Amino acid sequence: MADYKDIFNDTLGKLAGKVKEAADTSGVLDVYAQGANRAKAFGQIAKLSLELNSEHDELNRIYTEIGRLYYEQAKAAPEGFFVPLFDQADRIAGKIRDKRARIDALREDAGIAGEPDIEVEIGDFDEVVSATEADGTAADNENR
Repeated sequence: MADYKDIFNDTLGKLAGKVKEAADTSGVLDVYAQGANRAKAFGQIAKLSLELNSEHDELNRIYTEIGRLYYEQAKAAPEGFFVPLFDQADRIAGKIRDKRARIDALREDAGIAGEPDIEVEIGDFDEVVSATEADGTAADNENR
């Protein structure tokens, strides 16, 4: 009489062989590899997209700085197609000055101080840590 363990193990081994054979022939491994490659590609695309956005932001900052410097240099005598742009910048700057003056006048009339100066004292790191540890030790002693 055959041992049931042997029959079970033999059947299980044959079944595993058939599953492996089916996986090899049906391209399951290829699909897995293709999915893994796509996941890697999506990760790299996301990373490069973030880097690209950062580069665009940096380039826009540089363009803005170039424009600001050129405006400061040539505002007395703009040339060509810059004339209407300089006029527009001057009009907007005038509006900003007028609105700031109105805000200052309203603050003065209402007795509201300007932007408050906030003084922040930053101590030595070791002093801050020691003080915090001392506070914690004192609190622990009070709770006992």
